[in-house]
Amino acid sequence: MKGYIIPILILISFKGFSQQDEINQLESQKEKLTMQVQVLNDSIKKLDIKIIALKSKKIIKTVNDSTLKGIVRSGAKLKKTAHPLGELITTLTADEEVLILDYKAGYFGVCIDSICGYMNELWIVKDQLIIDFKKFKEAEEQELKKLERQQKLKTKKAEYAELEKGYIKKYGERIYNKLKQGHYWIGMNREMATISLGRPNDINRSVGPWGVHEQWVYDSLYLYFENGKLTSFQE
Repeated sequence: MKGYIIPILILISFKGFSQQDEINQLESQKEKLTMQVQVLNDSIKKLDIKIIALKSKKIIKTVNDSTLKGIVRSGAKLKKTAHPLGELITTLTADEEVLILDYKAGYFGVCIDSICGYMNELWIVKDQLIIDFKKFKEAEEQELKKLERQQKLKTKKAEYAELEKGYIKKYGERIYNKLKQGHYWIGMNREMATISLGRPNDINRSVGPWGVHEQWVYDSLYLYFENGKLTSFQE
C-alpha cells in the first residue's frame, strides 16, 4: 500500500508545482502587458501635449504680438473688471474694432484706442481665431487652478504628516493606529477623542466645584468627560 501512496503524493506535489509555475508565468505576462499599456498611455499623453502646444503656438504668438483683433457691436459696455457689476468705463455707440488681450469668466479683456477694460463676450463677433483664443485661455485657467489645488493638497499632506509625527511621538504608534481606526475608550483625553471621532456636533459644558463636566454630542454617540478625561459614553 505504501508503494502506491508515495507515487501519488509525488504526482500531487508535481501537479501543485506545475499550477504554481503556470500562475507565476501568467502573473509575469500580466505585469509585462501592464507595463506596455503604461508606456503607451505615457506616449499618448506626450503626443497630446505636443498637439496642444502646436495648436496654441499661433494663439500665443498672436497674444505676444498683440495682433488679435475683433469687431464689437454697438451698445457694448466696457468695464473696469470682468464682472457684471464692474464699474462702467464707456458704452460704444457704433460697431468698432478692438484689440483682444485677455479672456476670463465670460469677459474679453480689450483695448479700444488707448482705453482698456473688460467686455462681455456676447458683444464680440467671434471668428475661429477668437474662439481658439477663448479655449486656450480657459484651458490655461483650468491648468492654473489644477496646479493650485495640487499645491494646496501637497501642503496639507505635509502638514498632516508633521501632525502625525507629533501624535505618534506623544501617544505611540500602536495607540495612534487605534485612534485612526476610530476606537475610543475610558480614560482617553479630549485630543485623542478628536483624533478618533473628529469634532463633535455639539459640546455641553458645565463647571462646578467638582471641576469641568463635558458632554460631547455626535450623531449616535455621547461622550462624557470629567476634567478632560473620558469617564463614560452612551451609544
